[in-house]
Amino acid sequence: MNEVESAALMLAAMLLLGLLVAFAIWRARRPVTSSPVVPRAPRAPRERRLSQLSRKAPEIADVEIAPSRLARVSGKAPLEPPRDLTIDDPHEPDVPVDVVAKAAIETVATEVEASASEAIGETRAAPLTLHLVPQIPLRDAISTHSWLGGRPRLATGMAWPRIDDQPADFLAQLGCADLPRELWGGRGPRRGALAFFIHRHRPDVRVVHVGEPGPPLAPPYALNDTEGWFSPHGALAGGDLLSFAVRAFPQWPVDLVAADAVDADPRRSDPDDLDTRGYDIADPAFHPFDWGSLTAMAAILESRLDRLVSEPVGGAAPADAIERCIAINREARERAAEIIGIIHDSAVRDPFSPGDAAAVMAALHAIPWARFIGTTNPDGSEAFELVTLPLTTHRADADLWVRDYRMMLFDRAKHAWCADPANLSAPARAHFEPLWQGLATREMASTGGECDGDPVLLALPTSGLMSRRFGDDQTLLVTIASADLAIGDFAKARARLVR
Repeated sequence: MNEVESAALMLAAMLLLGLLVAFAIWRARRPVTSSPVVPRAPRAPRERRLSQLSRKAPEIADVEIAPSRLARVSGKAPLEPPRDLTIDDPHEPDVPVDVVAKAAIETVATEVEASASEAIGETRAAPLTLHLVPQIPLRDAISTHSWLGGRPRLATGMAWPRIDDQPADFLAQLGCADLPRELWGGRGPRRGALAFFIHRHRPDVRVVHVGEPGPPLAPPYALNDTEGWFSPHGALAGGDLLSFAVRAFPQWPVDLVAADAVDADPRRSDPDDLDTRGYDIADPAFHPFDWGSLTAMAAILESRLDRLVSEPVGGAAPADAIERCIAINREARERAAEIIGIIHDSAVRDPFSPGDAAAVMAALHAIPWARFIGTTNPDGSEAFELVTLPLTTHRADADLWVRDYRMMLFDRAKHAWCADPANLSAPARAHFEPLWQGLATREMASTGGECDGDPVLLALPTSGLMSRRFGDDQTLLVTIASADLAIGDFAKARARLVR
């Protein structure tokens, strides 16, 4: 029983109680009056010839016996008429009984209506909202009925939705059977699934109710539109690194978790910037896991090697230190180029082996490179320190290519992990899963709640985890009128970008 039904029962009970109280008050205050006793007519003597008697009862005059006469007959003092037993304040005027009863009933009704209105108001003020929490780690992607990105499961034979005669981008799918009854005020389907699609260039959506989801359906187009919603995480979204991103939206199963209005919104948490701390990609957590990630690593390193000999080195540093720096970097370039050649040759003839990837990372770690780090002395003068680092080491003030490689690996690893977590090693999963979990928390999608009085079908923020960007880091909000939701007319769903 919900709060509205409880309030209605409470109102009925209190009204009935008020009526009983009013009747009791009226009964107590009603003056007691007695009607004169009419003596019964004497019975006529029985006659044998009843047929000759009149059938009309004789008229008997009323006899009034005075109290004084009764006193003489009984020998007792005459009885006085009973007085009103109700004790009233002599200074207060008499109030009619119906006015008192009506006031009592109105008071009880007002209190019950106020309680019911308060309960209903609280229900309407805080409609249920569900967070779409990505599963990290994955449990069972096959039996999961709700997910973001990837491929939809439409009904068998259903065509891919189109907007303006163009195939639309798939956004998300929600299993209706997993939706709580109170979501959207109890409106909307609770069987099948809702699949969300968007126009590839503007916030125009199509929401499809799928009665019986079929097998996964691949999109009928390649994700190579530079003006679409595709945008990978971080630095991979721009410059020459964009070519290393996997052009797809990863399919991420989600759990539907009720939002707690008391707790702070987890999406406001600050990210943990790994680049502010030092790390080394020779650690097994950062090793390439397939030929795609290994050859992408080689390509990024090759594109950065020229910086070893072309960037200015020491400024006002001593000449011998400058010469030493140039010599170290020239040798590092030659040795790294040799390893890159081995990677390209092996990729076309040998199957991928994690052991070979570990050997490559160990060889790169053994190559030193040098850089001058500028500092400011207490007197304001500038000083330079020659720092020598392994080629696989990242420092916030000394980075050649390691950060770019890690961004590429972050992107490729999430796609491989979503396909099968076993694609990554245990050290890699231990490193990336907390990072993905933190990113998913800050970019969490949701369903439910209201916007301008309309139920919210989907709130999908810009997400580096999902490789999707809406406008200027905005949120896509899909709403529908309550009446349309009640009859299942999802063709009238609307979308807009909000902050």
